[in-house]
Amino acid sequence: SAAESMFGMQIQDLSKELSDALGFASGRGVLVSGVEPDSPADQAGIERGLVIYRIGKYDVNSSRDVDRILARAQSGSTVDFVVGVVRADGSGQRVETVTLTAR
Repeated sequence: SAAESMFGMQIQDLSKELSDALGFASGRGVLVSGVEPDSPADQAGIERGLVIYRIGKYDVNSSRDVDRILARAQSGSTVDFVVGVVRADGSGQRVETVTLTAR
């Protein structure tokens, strides 16, 4: 995927079942399922288990959305990711914008 090759993070779709199991708000974002050591994602503090809600000005709800948006990014360009956790019950929410530079 573009997220993996450019930023060093593996992503997966957040199915309703997975969202429910993790206690996340359903139907929003894609899950970060892994981060390569010393990758742009790792250096920016992105961790496994966070959710990507937005890339640039676009909401993302599937790994296909992410690939479509990142297809326009080039090596050395910077991309804003809105990441965090939005819980279904509204507790412990934390969302921040992280700027990553494509490798």
